Amino acid sequence: MTQYRIICTRQESFDTPHVHPHVVIVGTEKLAGYSKLWTITQVYNAMDQGHTFHTLGDKSQKSAAVQKYRCPHCDESTLRSAPDAVADNNLDNLPLCP
Repeated sequence: MTQYRIICTRQESFDTPHVHPHVVIVGTEKLAGYSKLWTITQVYNAMDQGHTFHTLGDKSQKSAAVQKYRCPHCDESTLRSAPDAVADNNLDNLPLCP
C-alpha cells in the first residue's frame, strides 16, 4: 500500500449554528508543489483500500497520521491529523492548495 504526504488543504465553512471550517480537499506531495488533489471521498476510499496519509511539520519534522473524522457538530465527513501537540504538522495549519 502507498503512503501519501498531505502538503496543502482547501477548507469550506459549513452553515450551522456555529460556523466552522472543514477540510474538503487535500493535495499530496510531489517534488515541487502538489501532485494530486483529493476529495474527502477519494481519501476515504484510499484509506479503505489500506493506503495511509500523513502530514510532516516543516520546522519540527514530526509526522502526524491523518484520520477519518465525522464532525460531532454537523455530522459532515472530513479529516483530521492525529493529536500530538505539534502545531506545524496539524492538518488545519497546512498551506492552502491553489
